[in-house]
Amino acid sequence: MIIRDSQISAAYLRGLVDYLTIKRQNTSLFLQQFQISEAVIGEPQQRLPTRLFSAMLEAAGVQLNDDHIGLHVGEQIKPGQYGVLGLSVMNCKTLREAVARHERYERLVCDVGHTTYRLSSDDVILSWDSCSPDLSRHIAEENIASWTTFARWITGAYVSPTLIRFQHSRPSDIREHERLFQCSLEFSCDSIEVHFPSVYLDLPLRQHDPAMLALLDEYADRLLLQLNPEANFSDKVKAALTNLLQAGDISLQKTARTLNLSARALQRRLQEEGCSYQQILDETRRELALRQISDERLDLSEITFFLGFADQSAFQRAFKRWTGRTPGQYRREQELTG
Repeated sequence: MIIRDSQISAAYLRGLVDYLTIKRQNTSLFLQQFQISEAVIGEPQQRLPTRLFSAMLEAAGVQLNDDHIGLHVGEQIKPGQYGVLGLSVMNCKTLREAVARHERYERLVCDVGHTTYRLSSDDVILSWDSCSPDLSRHIAEENIASWTTFARWITGAYVSPTLIRFQHSRPSDIREHERLFQCSLEFSCDSIEVHFPSVYLDLPLRQHDPAMLALLDEYADRLLLQLNPEANFSDKVKAALTNLLQAGDISLQKTARTLNLSARALQRRLQEEGCSYQQILDETRRELALRQISDERLDLSEITFFLGFADQSAFQRAFKRWTGRTPGQYRREQELTG
């Protein structure tokens, strides 16, 4: 698989900024070198070239005289850096579910490579496949360090791989690799792999929430659609609205900014597809409501909040307009029909 012009979520820069802060560096000045503002890092939907992140890691390593900058930045991983992917993983029941979510949604964070996993004897092998010219030693080490750190955090256990294989050549000093990973290491390999015991897959996660997981999966699927260049423009607007509904700002202006358009341009492109912004907003809410009302784990107040209604009575009126029934009536009828 060949990937060119790969991108990362701007929120993924947070680990680098946090590490520079710990090292008492002027982060604003550092970001200015790359024409990035700290406000951009708070926007998970903003995308930046992976080669820019690679250049930033290199520059930070030189500035700090840190030959292991990728490892150290990866150790600073926080759930917010992974955006909806991180939140989805956190709310899974087991590490097995978390690995599957990572494989499914990782493009939301970075598309420089693609993760697959397979069972081999008593081990699980996570492979990170990339032929991208944007992949550097520091990006590879940052990625694997963040995986390891995040797995320890969500399980509440100091889990370690049994073997890690890197494609780049062996650094002159690997003591930091040994400290962090606590496992066998191989370099100059054909692919990047993380091996760990298969029993880890059944480890329970600390913040399992099935109701929240259902909402996050819905959200993540919408965002994947938004990343698809072949999708209709109205579908991309729906994907953006799914995000903005949860954030509480569904104005035309905010939606247009999310899609890097003016409000007038957004309206014009929707008109070209025979629809309006209000129609798309209404359709998005309706589709989400019908899916969520079928999930008995979600109460009506949670659905009201997720869909961005001011109060439950506003949601009740909209739902009756869509279906001719109140949410409660619709849910009871579904229960009776089974």
